[in-house]
This record gives sequence, C-alpha cells and structure tokens, in this order.
Amino acid sequence: MNDPTVTILLDLVLIIVAAHILGWVAQKLGQPPVIGEIAAGILAGPTIIGHHLSAMLFPQDARPSLNLLANIGVVVFMFVAGLELDRGIFTGARRTIPAVSAAAYIAPFLLGSGVAVTVLTRYQTGDRLRFALYIGCALAVTAFPVLARILHDRNLVHTEIGQISLACAALVDIAAWMVLGVILALAHPSGTLWRMTLLIPLVGLLWWVLRPILGRISQIGTAQTMIVLGVGAALAVAALTQWIGLHLIFGAFAVGVIFPRDHRRAVESGVRVLSAVLLPGFFVVAGLAVDLRSIDSTAIGELVVIIAVAVLGKIGGVYLAGRLTGMQARPAAAVAALLNTRGLTELIILSVGLTTGLIGAQLYSLLVVMALMTTASTAPILRMLGMAHGPGEIPPAAPAAEPTVSALSPSKPTGP
Repeated sequence: MNDPTVTILLDLVLIIVAAHILGWVAQKLGQPPVIGEIAAGILAGPTIIGHHLSAMLFPQDARPSLNLLANIGVVVFMFVAGLELDRGIFTGARRTIPAVSAAAYIAPFLLGSGVAVTVLTRYQTGDRLRFALYIGCALAVTAFPVLARILHDRNLVHTEIGQISLACAALVDIAAWMVLGVILALAHPSGTLWRMTLLIPLVGLLWWVLRPILGRISQIGTAQTMIVLGVGAALAVAALTQWIGLHLIFGAFAVGVIFPRDHRRAVESGVRVLSAVLLPGFFVVAGLAVDLRSIDSTAIGELVVIIAVAVLGKIGGVYLAGRLTGMQARPAAAVAALLNTRGLTELIILSVGLTTGLIGAQLYSLLVVMALMTTASTAPILRMLGMAHGPGEIPPAAPAAEPTVSALSPSKPTGP
C-alpha cells in the first residue's frame, strides 16, 4: 500500500479492534484489560505470525506515527489519573508514602543489580556497572499508568489503598526515570543529565503559577473551556518532561494533580473517550518489538530467577515498609500487590535499553514476559485478600480536610 496515511488509519483500526477484543478476553479471565492489549501486540509481532507478516501488517515507516498517536492517548490518560488523585492522601499518610515508595524502589533495584552481575552476565553488552544499574532500574519499576488503569477498571481509584498506591507508584517511577537518566548520562556523557536540574523549577512553576491561573479561569470558564485547557496543558507539560528526560507521563500526571476540581466530572468524561481509543495502541505498538523465538532452556531458568527477584523485592519490600509504618497486614499486602504491577512504564524503559544498546533482543523479551506475569499476578493476589471487586471491600479515601487512617492504624478495621 503506497499511501502511508491509508496504512496508518487501517493499522489504527486493527489495533483498536484487536486490543479491545483481547482486553475483553482478559477481563473474562479475571485479568485487567491491559494484559490482553499487550498480548495483542505480542501476537501481532514476529513471535506468533512471523517477521514478514508482522512487517507487512505494520510497516516500519508507519510505526512512528502509530507510536505518536498512542503517546497522545497515554498523555490524556495520565492527565485523568492525576485529576483523580486525592491530594489530601499526602497529608493523611505522610509516614507511609515515603517509606513504602523507598522500599518499593530500593529493594528490587538492589536485588536486580545483584542478579545482573551473577545470573545475567551473558547478556552484558557493554560496561558492567551500567548494565547492573539498568537491570536494577528495570526490575524496580512500577507501571504507574497500568496501575492507574487497574484501579480504575476495578473501581478502586477512590479508595484509600488505591490512593496510597497511586502516590507511591508516582514517586517510584519518578525515581526510576531519574536513575535511568543517570545511566544514560554515564553511557553518553554529552547527553541530557543537566536537564534534570530543571525538574525542581518546573514543579514550582506548575504549583505556584499554573495552578492559580487555572483556578481563576475555572471560576468563570465553561466545562468545554476547561477540557481544552486541561488537554492543552497536559500536552505542553508532557512535552517539557519528555525533553527533560523524565518522560511525558509525569508531565501529564502533574497537570492532572494541580488541575482545579470545579469541573472535574465534565473534564473526565470529555477526555476519557479519547484515551480509550488511543491508549491501547501504545501497548500494541510496544508489543510488536517482542520476539520470543530465541528463548532457550537456559533463558527459561533465567526468566524464573528474574521473576522471583522482581516479585520478592517489590512485594516483600513494600509489605515490610507498610507494616513498619503502621499499616495493617491486609492493606499492606494489597498495596504490595498493586505496586508489583508492571507493563507500560516497564516497556518504555526496556525499549530505551534496547535502542541504546544497554540490553539485547533476547533479554528484552525475557523482561517483557516478566512484566506481563507480574502484572497478571495482581488480580489473583487481590482476590486472595478479598479486595478485588470494588470499594465495598476497602474503605474509601477520606477528603483532604480529614484524611482517613483506617489502613494505617491497627486500631481501626479496614472493612466496612
């Protein structure tokens, strides 16, 4: 097909249909739809249908345009996720969030770095230190967008546990991107490490300048005006954080966090449809790069070790930190299971590692499988804890003025 526009439009239709069908199948199996959407990309890649047919369905020259559309869907989705975050949770769980976030990153990072220099040495493609740091970073990730999607699909976004998980996941992924920026700077000393210094003034600009301006406009503006401003601001700040090196998802999320709540429901409903159409494309496009045909028996053993270390570091570290900061056992386990979710952010970081030569194609494929399996484990663990079906089983997050402590205080029950 000679017309690239026709190819891109048809590919977009194919992606939307395949992602929604497999997402529906995943839901029927008790999994989040994102599992099916990522699986759709893997099925459309060389692993199942072969390189030739995959390249014919999704030509290489069309993939950048598809990726751009998918990134727009991610930006819109993360803006909504930030809009849904209760800012009061940072006041109500001041001890829990920093401790859990630190444990959720440091424990799997150290274990992953150790595995890199012991079990995965045959995959080392360059400097040993950079390789070890990168593997640690990859295993420490929590897929913030996927976590937000799971919480939304299961109606857990506005629960206390959901809010704590969102806040911790945001901090964990910010740490992951900063560490990745350092790793890339070590690999390319003339790179963009200096841009990271712009993060602090950017945060100040958003909170003390953009937030008051949007607040004043929301008092006189219509819902349609706020939708346009919200999406426009999310795209602009996402571009800034992408340029800084922190990735676009955090700029979009930050805009959602500071955005005024006056027209919240109208804004959410206005932009969610756009996200629902474009977001599945990101999972599919990322899955196209996975090739599992080269996995051998040795690689299977390595995959088991990778999964074990990723789960032990994340769930064990988060559960222990939660308990030490006063959370009850069941909420601490639920937060641990949620923060063990990987997917979108993991795929982005793995793609960066693959394109920059930090890892090769086979290790990339193993880590993608790890991301899928750890994400798929979230729903069964929540069901075991009796926390998988909605807010009726978990106390709702309190308003900002009176933050709840039910999950944080052993003297108060977490059930209804």
